[in-house]
Amino acid sequence: MNRRLLAALVATVHLLVLAGCASLTSLEPPEVRVTDVRGMPRESSGLEQRFAVGLNVLNPNNREILVDGMDFELELNGRQLARGVSSEAFVLPALGEAGTTVTVSTSLVNVFGQLLELGRTQPDRLEYRIRGKLHLGSGMVRTIPFDRTGTLQP
Repeated sequence: MNRRLLAALVATVHLLVLAGCASLTSLEPPEVRVTDVRGMPRESSGLEQRFAVGLNVLNPNNREILVDGMDFELELNGRQLARGVSSEAFVLPALGEAGTTVTVSTSLVNVFGQLLELGRTQPDRLEYRIRGKLHLGSGMVRTIPFDRTGTLQP
């Protein structure tokens, strides 16, 4: 009888752990939108250019998410512009949003390519794509990927 009770207890614990893991991994990806891109000429040097990218991160989940940092790539008009990383922690409230600014780096070659393209096409809006991961400090899920496209007004 003891063995049966122990086996039932172990099976119940396994099911509870699996159910808990399933609920933790069913997070919807956040929506990450670019709100601003500003040059940082004082921090740029030589062939490396730096920009401050304003981001709005929307949490569609009904639980808050503690973000330890993020990494992403930013494309503008179909061409890679910059790569960014941040170790700045912030809280995404449940069914809410948070704003953050990340300093990104790019090469002077990428900037000139973007400027030439803008001069040639003279768009009335800029198409962007941002894709990357939010890094979480705790829980079973350690990263949440995101991928978003949108437009910026020049």
